[in-house]
Amino acid sequence: MSIIQDLSTIKVAMIVSACFFAYGRYWADWVFDYYILWSDPAGRQNAFSNAALYYANQNDTPMVHQYISIINIGIASVGLLAGLASMRDANILFDGASLVLMIFGLTSHISSIRPGIELIATSKDDEAIAEALKGIAAAHTVIVTAVTGKRQMDGLSFVD
Repeated sequence: MSIIQDLSTIKVAMIVSACFFAYGRYWADWVFDYYILWSDPAGRQNAFSNAALYYANQNDTPMVHQYISIINIGIASVGLLAGLASMRDANILFDGASLVLMIFGLTSHISSIRPGIELIATSKDDEAIAEALKGIAAAHTVIVTAVTGKRQMDGLSFVD
């Protein structure tokens, strides 16, 4: 096995582990997001208040818990850099697309989820909280979709 093949194996292992960590991070919130986005609110009277309480509590956790996803981003970044280091056309294409999807997910988190959680924790306006909950649920869906695309791209780049 050549060094490039070893690097590809390590790269895929790092990115797959980072993707599944991200899946767990965002799918854990699906319990609340489902009733916000995909079901009739009249069928679940407490959906918005339960989700608001959950996200308000997330805002009150210690900062180390709030930024634990940075480790996940670091693992994925090292994996992507390992793929780009081989400088093969396929790696540049697929790892570049994976990088775009990773940046897309990261900006969705920074621009929608964090401000929404902070608004939910501090606001008393029910309409603003409901809109923030819908934005958070939509951002989670977008991020999981981007992670799925990233995972598929990395799986395809491993096939020679």
